[in-house]
Amino acid sequence: MAEYLVMTREDEHAHASQSPKAMSELIEESAAYADELRHAGRLADRGRLRPSKEGKRVRREVDRLEVSDGPFAEEGKTLGGYYWVQARSVEEATELAARAPALPTDEVDVRPLMKGVVPADKEAKPGKIFACAVLGSTRTEEAWVEVMDRIDEETRGRFPEASFLGGLRLEPPKRGRRIATRGERRATFDGPFLESKEVIGGLLLLRMTSIDEAVRWAGETRFVVHGTLEIRELWRT
Repeated sequence: MAEYLVMTREDEHAHASQSPKAMSELIEESAAYADELRHAGRLADRGRLRPSKEGKRVRREVDRLEVSDGPFAEEGKTLGGYYWVQARSVEEATELAARAPALPTDEVDVRPLMKGVVPADKEAKPGKIFACAVLGSTRTEEAWVEVMDRIDEETRGRFPEASFLGGLRLEPPKRGRRIATRGERRATFDGPFLESKEVIGGLLLLRMTSIDEAVRWAGETRFVVHGTLEIRELWRT
């Protein structure tokens, strides 16, 4: 079976307006959904990201490092969580994604993996885990692919051995699907989705003592020369 990343693009304003009880129920439903996938042998990994207002974006402009504080809500949406799933086809992966718990104004993206590795016990050790989303901003998908290829080539194997917990690279947006509410119904749309200023091309998982340590590491990498790293802490499950 092939591998896919199911990503929830959360409407953070809608989430912030929910009652504590409603949010607790949504979190419980998400955990139950992940357990269902795991028991079916379809789940390789999952993660729920802390609010984007707690995150950082890092990129380099010539010889100057730019570090931006969150929130980061492109078109009102931000990456809220992910499920790394196995499916026979993008259609089946989309069917799995359609069951992911979400608010009506959230969107769910499905993207095939180009490659990826993650240990089954990534949360076995104590400490903070940070998800680093590899973002690219271009006018066309062809240019975006070139950026991701360049990042891949110049960063391959150059990860902090003691901190690296895995990662993945995604296929281009045109091979993906998006589940979103349009009018009164939930509908599925084919990619590409380049209306966002920054389009995700991969995800790195690092164990670091703090987000500042993650920012310092990011600032020394080629990720931020050609693209942007959005760094967000994961909630512990």
